[in-house]
Amino acid sequence: AATSWTARHKEANTQDASGSGREVVRVAGRYMGAKYKSGGASPNGFDCSGFIWYVYKKAADMDISRGVEEQWRHGRSVARGKLQPGDLVFFRNTFERGLSHVGIFIRKDKFIHAENEKTGVVISSLESDYYSKHYAGARHLL
Repeated sequence: AATSWTARHKEANTQDASGSGREVVRVAGRYMGAKYKSGGASPNGFDCSGFIWYVYKKAADMDISRGVEEQWRHGRSVARGKLQPGDLVFFRNTFERGLSHVGIFIRKDKFIHAENEKTGVVISSLESDYYSKHYAGARHLL
């Protein structure tokens, strides 16, 4: 009986975690089309890490710091084939050398992020030529 309880408890925790990830995605989606602002961390304008910080604070009550490098240090590494909604996806050598961009995995190959001044908060594909070439890894926080 203890084994079945443990199995059920473990399963329930997994469901809670994926539910939290879905909540992160849901909250992120509220800001589709918000404008990009360098250094921004509010609906008035987001940069990439400011968007992540804001969404995680609202959706999961987590303060995951403001910089891409700092956000990379949270959670645990997750393989690309094992991504779950709400996982952070990181990119290197985009506008500067090293880790330089971050987004929130949605599902399949899609992620939401504050891309740049021209596009603002959008959904992009991990499989696009640009993002697949710059993909650095992912982190599971929930």
